[in-house]
Amino acid sequence: MTSTTVPPGPPKRRRDRAAREREILEAAERIFGERGYQGTSMDDVAAQVGVSKPLIYQYYGSKDGLFLACLARLRGQLLDTVADAVMAAPDAEDALYAGFLAWFRFLDEHPQAWSVLVDEGMLSAGPAAEATDEVRAAFIELIATMVRMNLPAGRAVDDDEVQIVAQSISGATERLAIWRTRAATPPTPEKVARTLQDLLWQGLHTLKTT
Repeated sequence: MTSTTVPPGPPKRRRDRAAREREILEAAERIFGERGYQGTSMDDVAAQVGVSKPLIYQYYGSKDGLFLACLARLRGQLLDTVADAVMAAPDAEDALYAGFLAWFRFLDEHPQAWSVLVDEGMLSAGPAAEATDEVRAAFIELIATMVRMNLPAGRAVDDDEVQIVAQSISGATERLAIWRTRAATPPTPEKVARTLQDLLWQGLHTLKTT
């Protein structure tokens, strides 16, 4: 009786590096957001993803490196979300509302994101503090661009005025985000965005060039 050789099946596919890094960053974002930087260990992240701790060190070098990678990922997602919403708006007034709405919806949909972005344990010094400042600066520049592109018809402002407005909005949105995370019954993203939009739009109409 002749035996028949069964050909080997296709090799099992291993998760590629991009997919594994995405899983690591998603887990790290959750843990950093829940426990803070000091309360998070590489063991925690490795256990959550189901990989070895040496592999995470191989990818990111250190806990600081992992935290910085989380910041970079969140920064890209947040800025892209807001910019896309602004560009899709039908007119200047709606663009302001759309940008604010996208910002607060993003934070609601990524509840740990804001904690990672403003983790107090990492803001005093070092690369993470610099990276956090870069996130803030990028958002301020996006706001400044929104203001320049979406001024009321016939209204012109100089660079100082644009920066004053952008810095003020950045501070306001940060404080509102923190307040909403702590409020027993926070207002909806729609209500916060509409109030901010009304305030800014009216202010730009009345702002006087000096």
